[in-house]
Amino acid sequence: MTDIFNEKAMQRLFSNMNQHVPVRRRSLQQLLLDADPSYVGKDGRSYKLDRKELLFLSELVDESERSRLKLPILIMTDTSYGDGYWKVIGTLEVKVLSQLINRTPEKDDEMRVFYPYLKEIRDKLPTTTNTVFSY
Repeated sequence: MTDIFNEKAMQRLFSNMNQHVPVRRRSLQQLLLDADPSYVGKDGRSYKLDRKELLFLSELVDESERSRLKLPILIMTDTSYGDGYWKVIGTLEVKVLSQLINRTPEKDDEMRVFYPYLKEIRDKLPTTTNTVFSY
């Protein structure tokens, strides 16, 4: 019974920690056309995206990729590698963030990110990246 309680408590905790995660992500191209670019989180709140960040991201991808890059870019905890690791999944997402931190990814569509890189990413792209917690 204790394991079931702990599992439910952990699920509830992580669900609460991820309320800021978007219900639906939109493309960079769509967001560039918006007068007030934003997304709605699971908590129902609207989160604004900084236009300067959108313009910066548009310089890192070619025109055809702007319609495929979904924002915010999600950076997830990754417990499979041990403490302090995060990961980014998706070919375009990995391309953009690897350029941003000047680091070669392990795979074309997945990159491990440990804390110093996470801080650098979040400092440079605070509104167009988002952290997701899992266990």
